[in-house]
Formats: sequence, C-alpha cells, structure tokens
Amino acid sequence: MALYWPEQHVALEIVDDPHARPFDRASDPDATVIQATVAEISDLESFRALAKRLAAALGENLPEDTPLFRRRQADLHAFAFSRASRCRPSLHNRCDTTAKGD
Repeated sequence: MALYWPEQHVALEIVDDPHARPFDRASDPDATVIQATVAEISDLESFRALAKRLAAALGENLPEDTPLFRRRQADLHAFAFSRASRCRPSLHNRCDTTAKGD
C-alpha cells in the first residue's frame, strides 16, 4: 500500500503487504518514497521512528515528545492494531466492531 501526499511529493510505501500496490514512481519521479514493513508499523518504537521520518519528509514537526504525547501515541497504536486484528478481508476490509470491549 502506498499513501501519497502529492503537494509535498512524499509517499509512504508498505513493501511487504501482499494486498498492496507499490507507489507509481512514474507519476511523480521527484517524490520522496519512504519504505516501511508491516513489522515496522506493528512495533511501537519502530513506528515512532517512522513517524519522525515521515514528518521530516513532509516538512512537519511532531508535537513535543512528552510523556503525555508518548502515552497517547501508544494508546492510538494499540487501538489501531487491536482493531486491525479483527478485520475480515472477506467483508471487503471492513472491521468487526461487535467484538467484546467495543
């Protein structure tokens, strides 16, 4: 999967997702393409490093690295990956939101 910010000429490409299509480099030969793996995104510390690289490429600043920011980032990461584990591809990538705890 490739996420693309055309105004900034930046793409994030997940290289080992079997359902993903790579970024079309011919569409923007000047784009900065940041490649990541599913393992990098799944691991919180690797994800944080990736977020810094992506923010720098986009010309953005992340919020100050405070304990509150790190906790919120960890909570969001945990939420995203707990939801992703309940996704059922047979339902056109819709997630089962009826699981206990929701």
